[in-house]
Amino acid sequence: MRSKEIAELAGVTVRTLRHYHAIGLLPEPPRAKNGYREYGAEGLVRLLRIKRLSALGFPLSRIGEVLDEMDANLEEASGPNADAALDELDRELELEIARLQEQRRTIALLKRERLDPDLPVRFARAAKTLMGNALETAPVRADERQALLIAGHLYTDEDTAELERVVAALDEHGLLDRLRAIQARFDDLSPEASYKEIDVLVSEAMEHLDPIIDAFDPANWSRDFDTQAELFLDEVARQGLSKAQIYAQDRLEEELEKKILGKRESALDPDVTS
Repeated sequence: MRSKEIAELAGVTVRTLRHYHAIGLLPEPPRAKNGYREYGAEGLVRLLRIKRLSALGFPLSRIGEVLDEMDANLEEASGPNADAALDELDRELELEIARLQEQRRTIALLKRERLDPDLPVRFARAAKTLMGNALETAPVRADERQALLIAGHLYTDEDTAELERVVAALDEHGLLDRLRAIQARFDDLSPEASYKEIDVLVSEAMEHLDPIIDAFDPANWSRDFDTQAELFLDEVARQGLSKAQIYAQDRLEEELEKKILGKRESALDPDVTS
């Protein structure tokens, strides 16, 4: 039989046949005088066995080993079994099924809660609560979208936990709408906005954030250095901002850090006031 004929009998493509040859899984048969490969019954049997084990779920990288084990057992009159390999494959498939079931649960959750599939679930849920309907009712600038996606994937578990606490505290105190309004004013700042105008806006923002300062983790604000991820996120977040907006962002972070660390110092030393 030639390549096309044996491939048709086995129900595979000629390309698959050549791939099995290339990886050493199927020995190449001798060639006839005309240069064509000539397959016999032995080659077809090997090909059918490879196809069967592949259908069971064995990766191609392991099929040669499993076939050798089965042949060894057959020679020892213990039957053509591969129990150890099958047991291992069964455990792997069990884990794969659990992984797929978890993926399906995640997909159902994303649809049920209408969360952004580009983002990790916890971050997406917090971002949706924080931003409200803005993600669905208004177009998001490309740079804002980039910053959101990068933050979602670079945030550590600790960062995400802090975000969740802050959002929950804002919601509990009924401050989400007020903060969104403040954010809109930051976004609308004129490039010619004065320092005084910006400081007033920062002061208003801090008034709304003061009741939920305890939700922030001082450890995230007390380091003497920024991580590479934080530096990159800061760079991305500044894209498209005017000098006035960057100044406003820096002033808010400065005041927020001062307040957060001041709360910690007050807790450590009752004589220190925040």
